[in-house]
Amino acid sequence: MSYALRGREPLRELLADALSSAAAGQGRGVLIEGPAGSGRSRMLAETVSLARERGFTVCRAMADHVAHPAFLAPLGLTPAGAPAARGADPLHRLAAHLADRSCGTPVLVALDDLQWAGPATLDALRTLSALLATRALPVLAVFTRASTAGDPAVDRCVAALAADAVVRQELEPLREDSVTALVADVLGAPPDETLSGLCAAADGVPGRAVELAEALAGTGVTRAADGRAALPAGPLPDPLREAVLRPLRELPATSATLLDVIAVLGRSVAPVDLALALGQDVRDLMPLVQECVTAGVLASTERQLVFRHALVWQAVREAVPPPVRSALAQELGERHARRGDFASAARHLAAALLAGERRALAGLERAGRELAGRAPRDVVALLDPVVGEQPSGPAEAALLVPLVGALAALGRPGRAAVLARAGLDAGCRPATAAELAAYLAEAELATGAVRAAGERADAVLDAVTVPPDARLRALAVRARARSRTDALTAVRAAADELRDEARRVPAGAGHPADAAACLLHGLAHWHEGRPDAALAELRRTPGPGGAPHPAGHCWDVRAALGTALLDLGAHDQARTVLCAAPEQEHDRAVDRSPAPGTGAPLAVLALETGDLEQADRMAAEVLGVPDDDRLLTDTLLALAVRAESALRRGRSRDARPDADRLLALLRTDRFDIAAGRALRTVLRVTEAESGPRAALHLLRDLCGPDIPGDPGIPGTPNEERTGGSGAVTASKEPGLPGGAAAPCPLPGALLLAGPATAVWLVRLARAGGEPELAGRITAWLRATAPASPGSAPGEAMANAADHAEGLLRESATLLSRAAAAYRDPWSRARAEEDLGTLLKDGDDTDRAHAVERLQSALQGYDDAGSAPDAARVRGTLRGLGVRRRHWTYADRPTTGWASLTDTERAVADLVAQGLTNRETADLMFLSPYTVNFHLRQIFRKLSITSRVELARMHRDLEQQQAPAAASPPKRRTHPGAAHDRRPRPGHPAATGTVRSAHDTTRALTAPDSRGRR
Repeated sequence: MSYALRGREPLRELLADALSSAAAGQGRGVLIEGPAGSGRSRMLAETVSLARERGFTVCRAMADHVAHPAFLAPLGLTPAGAPAARGADPLHRLAAHLADRSCGTPVLVALDDLQWAGPATLDALRTLSALLATRALPVLAVFTRASTAGDPAVDRCVAALAADAVVRQELEPLREDSVTALVADVLGAPPDETLSGLCAAADGVPGRAVELAEALAGTGVTRAADGRAALPAGPLPDPLREAVLRPLRELPATSATLLDVIAVLGRSVAPVDLALALGQDVRDLMPLVQECVTAGVLASTERQLVFRHALVWQAVREAVPPPVRSALAQELGERHARRGDFASAARHLAAALLAGERRALAGLERAGRELAGRAPRDVVALLDPVVGEQPSGPAEAALLVPLVGALAALGRPGRAAVLARAGLDAGCRPATAAELAAYLAEAELATGAVRAAGERADAVLDAVTVPPDARLRALAVRARARSRTDALTAVRAAADELRDEARRVPAGAGHPADAAACLLHGLAHWHEGRPDAALAELRRTPGPGGAPHPAGHCWDVRAALGTALLDLGAHDQARTVLCAAPEQEHDRAVDRSPAPGTGAPLAVLALETGDLEQADRMAAEVLGVPDDDRLLTDTLLALAVRAESALRRGRSRDARPDADRLLALLRTDRFDIAAGRALRTVLRVTEAESGPRAALHLLRDLCGPDIPGDPGIPGTPNEERTGGSGAVTASKEPGLPGGAAAPCPLPGALLLAGPATAVWLVRLARAGGEPELAGRITAWLRATAPASPGSAPGEAMANAADHAEGLLRESATLLSRAAAAYRDPWSRARAEEDLGTLLKDGDDTDRAHAVERLQSALQGYDDAGSAPDAARVRGTLRGLGVRRRHWTYADRPTTGWASLTDTERAVADLVAQGLTNRETADLMFLSPYTVNFHLRQIFRKLSITSRVELARMHRDLEQQQAPAAASPPKRRTHPGAAHDRRPRPGHPAATGTVRSAHDTTRALTAPDSRGRR
């Protein structure tokens, strides 16, 4: 069947122009060259058909059949009986006839397959081309020739033709779109993506594309939903496979065997693997490989031999009987394992097992165990399809051990727990059961099920048959599950015991149990308020030459170290730690995505640097992970980031659900590295809604045992207390910096939760009527700061100490020094505001400096996206006679919610909750007259006349937006953009009877004792 000629339009135009020139008496020659199947004969036939339409006399023949009578018959000539003489040759007679101008019409001489021409024909062709080059004749001569190298005599003739100005045209491979159109012609419909391999396998040769498409069309083409032609699912249809393999039948048997082996090993293979599979040296395979490359079947990359086309690889692979494929893969996998190449061994053994070769089970388990710690992604990719959801027996259940370990290492505890439970339910061997139970306990611990994890670890340790690795993991889980912030001596003792146990087993100090010991020691120091000792422990390498455990594991020291550095204000160091990729995470280093266990700390970093939109986005990504796959630390940090971002935007009501979730988690366990930041968030939300006294009450209720020396707190433990102050004092440990800890007036993790947290706690205590607590916090800051002079954490502690002491002593010098030293915009703005508030009641010079400082604070709050703080400073500036324009013009509609300005929207939010104009003005630091003006504008734009209507419309709007509540709120760009949503009147915060700690910046009022230096 003939199909449309695709992709040859330029050549068709050239031949049409040549026919026109010949008809005008300006004849010439054209030589068409191309490989088999490129369409040479088809182009010649098209030219013959067009010439006859234009009235040409056509003399056509194969180049080796010019002696046939039909060749010269159109001109009335007949070949001589015996062309012994030169003039008797048909082409010579034709040239003589044309030279005599004996023809009355234009002539087309068409000779196909010039490569088969004999010497006499070649000699006559040269005579004919010379004639056309020297005389103007109404003759067009078109020849075709295969482009492959052939007879030297033919090559010499072609060179002579070119010298006689014969036009040479090479038929290039068709473009992809032309091949696709040609396949569509054969199949009767455009091909879809599944047929892209068929189009590519044609190599741009139209004859090959037609052959493959016709082979597929003969078996019945599947039609996709959109009407396009599709390749049937499963193995290739037999006719198509035979059509694909037909050119390979011409290869020698040794080369064909080479291709079979490569196809079984995969579409690409390393030469070393190929030599190993064939039992030969690489140098012995070079001739065979070169033969396959020359044939166009194989190509080479920098390190691999690869089938050029996936369709060819599939056809060759399917031609090998399945038992041979599985046996070859199993044999090669065992050979790789004996050589220590467990990555290659696992790949081939997994393929063998999928093909039904059960003998590969034991070798695959061993290879998986060897790779689980070094290449967990490879283990998951290979073993997950093999195991499935439910193992069929003890041998398959044993494969779950490396798979579950790899999943845990990749930060996927949910999937690890599902498979571990499936293995335990399948009735596996006792040793396998102990290993799976230990991994399951780790997964439960990582996701926050601390009590369940501890109970499961106890069960593992009570079992009869427990491998050393499982016992160490169970010991680590039990030690962490029993860790309490009011029993830190016991925590350190358990960590020391765990470290000693890890060094007694062959795994050595590089085992995760040693990392767990480092983590427990570091957390104990952290909760004691000893940042130097905590950082030193978290920075310890888990053994000589050992690498940190892969990110996402519950013993990942790197995530804890990065979080601690963030809390201490060492942002650059934290970024370096969190974004570093260990050697075993080479694939993650390429895709640049955050590793499991680092996304939440990076969200904290964005929050601390004032990028609220980025912080919200990253927190939403973390919280979007399923609960059973999300680490406890990630949950605490992401909830804290989202809640504090809402607070900075002035929307404390939006922060309350996240604060409630944090509070529930903290009541279960407070030993996590993120517990301090989570507690700070809960307290800040409580302060924003109910005032500082309520926040201090909640702190005592939640952490009473962790607040030493506070009168009226029942049940304060006596462990680790000193003297009458009852302050926690760490025992001195050799080799750790810091020595004994300074008296810690509050939970250490809370005091260390951010550079400005301790200062905020000082302000909270003063606003809550507890100046003694404020003084003790300041003393702790001043005593802790010198422990690490010169380091970023030490500088952050010193800045906080200057800030807190400046507040207590009303020292402009200390506040100025703190403001200059803070690195994050919010902390710097807070210090600038405190300094400006201190100076604003002084003389004219002080007032000028106060305005300057307050304006700097306002800019800092704007940079940090903290709208309520900015509004408070703006109110202070108005009191000093300074008014700043804080709005911008926007393209808004004239009516409806979208027409409200940012300030009008904030007023509407508060009034809709039932607040009066006076209460709204107090919360927004505006005058009641300004609020009344905004309210009139709101009524006009919304076409309403009462607060009741406003409350109803506000409720309806919130219900419409409820489905999007999980998405991070967009950052407002102006300080007046959003304000706190306060409780209804009657609540302490709404009535104004309790002042926020942010508003109490000068509790000491003695005018002559400000301590200015």
